Amino acid sequence: PSHIDSSVLSTAECRIFELLKNDLQTKDWVVLHSLGLSNRGSKPYGEIDFVALIPREGIFCLEVKGGRIACRNGRWETTDRHGRTEGLKRSPFIQAREGMFALRESILNRAPVNFPMDLIFGYAVVMPDITFNQQSPEWQSWQIIDRNAMKQPMSSAILHLAAEQRKYHEENQSRARAGS
Repeated sequence: PSHIDSSVLSTAECRIFELLKNDLQTKDWVVLHSLGLSNRGSKPYGEIDFVALIPREGIFCLEVKGGRIACRNGRWETTDRHGRTEGLKRSPFIQAREGMFALRESILNRAPVNFPMDLIFGYAVVMPDITFNQQSPEWQSWQIIDRNAMKQPMSSAILHLAAEQRKYHEENQSRARAGS
């Protein structure tokens, strides 16, 4: 859409929306905000904050988490500008990954015969308010778009995600062929 719905309460999502909308490199992209899913993993429904369909690159799902987001002792939390801390139900990386796989399954189940089955799907968590340096086996560093990554245009951060996801996909395909 050309504008964000006035009912959106997340200032972080509103900022990301405007950055994507005003980035000249995204003019050929289709970017969907708050895409509803009829199925999301084991859950009956879900939502993806942003889905970027990028010609010749793939489809990328973005989970946006504003405020000071942190993972402490395996539990995720966010602290808002007023200092109020709230626990998150689950990892934003798991949210993004589940959304991506649900979208991928939905697309591939409806795809016409000549649809490119090697289309790259990827995901990232966008944390515009912080520098996020935590490491975990749960995510790759290139799946983080934080305040530092956003010093460049959003398109640069997402195209970096696309390039890394493509490399990751090609490495896994090579390993699978070698193991066959």
